[in-house]
Amino acid sequence: MENIEDLFVEGTIKLAKKEYDSALEIFNRILAQEPNHVKALVARATIYMHKEDLESAERDFNKVISLEPKNARHYFRLGQVFYKKKDLDRAWELFTQAIDLDPMYPAAYLARSQVLRDKGLEEAADLELNKAVAVHRELTIANKIIDFA
Repeated sequence: MENIEDLFVEGTIKLAKKEYDSALEIFNRILAQEPNHVKALVARATIYMHKEDLESAERDFNKVISLEPKNARHYFRLGQVFYKKKDLDRAWELFTQAIDLDPMYPAAYLARSQVLRDKGLEEAADLELNKAVAVHRELTIANKIIDFA
């Protein structure tokens, strides 16, 4: 039995180098040993997205959400899959779920802005963009306060 954490580090390095096939093989080995390894599922779904295998990415992100239903990032990433699939309504729903779980998630507001822009709703898109900027500004201020505390 291989050490899962060592394998994960190796797979992550391959993923960072965009060696998708090698990384995929490593994450598949991890998941063969530990099918609910969330970080390996997320990494594999990310590879599938890069390879445009959106059905497989969707499957992995759905499993991740079933394992960690309170993690906003997972909904955001699944929303990205649906955005790539051009299912703007489902993408919007998932980006909104991410915001509902984490109202201070600027990337989710930015993604919703893009969905609205793609639908031709420029004014609404600008409002979402303004929310993204405001949230980012608040996070920056909060981080500065924490750094000096």
